[in-house]
Amino acid sequence: MDKDRVRGSADQAMGAIKEAAGKFTRDAKLEAEGKADKRKGKMESAVGGAKDAVRQTARDLEHTLGLDAVASVGSAVRDAVRTQPLRAVAVAAGIGALVGALFVRV
Repeated sequence: MDKDRVRGSADQAMGAIKEAAGKFTRDAKLEAEGKADKRKGKMESAVGGAKDAVRQTARDLEHTLGLDAVASVGSAVRDAVRTQPLRAVAVAAGIGALVGALFVRV
């Protein structure tokens, strides 16, 4: 599991606690901070999920094809995910939607 997923889960949990405390004490600022922390946590979890998916795909390709070139492609993709995490999440979501659409139609 990627460290971003762990951090994201922790931020979501802390956000939920802050949000609940803000509602309980009628502190709008604390409640808003909690909601923001939860959104941040969801984004971090999504980035971590994309990283995990890229790693697993690279491992699967290496195992299936047995090529050293796959490792270099995997490191290039890993670097792209590190430098542009939001784009990586968008690409992973798009690929997932396409694959899902293919299986729904079959």
